[in-house]
Amino acid sequence: MNISLIAQEYNVPEYLVIFFPMVLLLMTIFLVIVIIKIFEPKYKQYKQDMFHNMFWKWRYKGDSIIDLWCYCPSCKSMLLVDDENCSATSNLGDKITFFICHECGEHEIGRIKGGDRTYALKILKREILAKIRLKTFDIYAYR
Repeated sequence: MNISLIAQEYNVPEYLVIFFPMVLLLMTIFLVIVIIKIFEPKYKQYKQDMFHNMFWKWRYKGDSIIDLWCYCPSCKSMLLVDDENCSATSNLGDKITFFICHECGEHEIGRIKGGDRTYALKILKREILAKIRLKTFDIYAYR
């Protein structure tokens, strides 16, 4: 049906015939997004915390933790990883992953013992999931 015919038949301006359905569609989309956010599990808002003297951030994809990485608690820049000693030794007690801030004068910010960067990230995911499972996380901390 033609827009001008609808406007003439109901005696309303043409711009309202075009504008009203678009506003209605946008309001519907907005309400759906708000409802999804309201019913989203609270732990999905838990996306940052301090572990091992480092500031960690992550996102969720479904129920999985993704893009997990650490930042300097002072300058908030991404930390560099030094796990070279992990390939040089087979003793787990000697394997250490160091996290270094390039912006703060190459200082060591933190370390995780027991393995390389992959191991360190797995340890952190387990610590995050433990806080979620025990409901000890704080979504308002470190904001």
